[in-house]
Amino acid sequence: MAPTYMPSADYSKLSNKEKHKLRKPVVEKMRRDRINSCIEQLKVMLEKEFHQQDPNTKLEKADILEMTVVFLKQQLQSQISAPQKAHCDGYSQCWRETVNFLSANSKLDVTLQHFNRCQEAQRVQKDSPVSPRSSQISQAPVKQEISVNRAVWRPW
Repeated sequence: MAPTYMPSADYSKLSNKEKHKLRKPVVEKMRRDRINSCIEQLKVMLEKEFHQQDPNTKLEKADILEMTVVFLKQQLQSQISAPQKAHCDGYSQCWRETVNFLSANSKLDVTLQHFNRCQEAQRVQKDSPVSPRSSQISQAPVKQEISVNRAVWRPW
């Protein structure tokens, strides 16, 4: 039923119920036009996606809406997985840096221990000729001293 034109004088004489009956088709047509316009916009925006799935089909409005929902779900999944990937990458990077730091510090500790042993051995040799067995005994306190002075690294 198409809306009919009524002069303004006659329109003012109508009751609210009659006015509603006259406006309803016009309002409904505007609503349908808005829906169709939005569906057409979705089709234009996602045309590449639609053609990848099935390039030769004529898409109905329901197809366009369904494919849009699928596309948006895929986009949301990729946005959710991106922060997780960044978190994993950051965690891995942290572990690499920690291992490098610890390995560098352990090399430093081994070097210091070796240097201290060498100095101790030189002092013992200068003071008196000592058997190799006693030099091993003199090294023990040095190892204990180093391990006592060195702070234990804890990640917390």
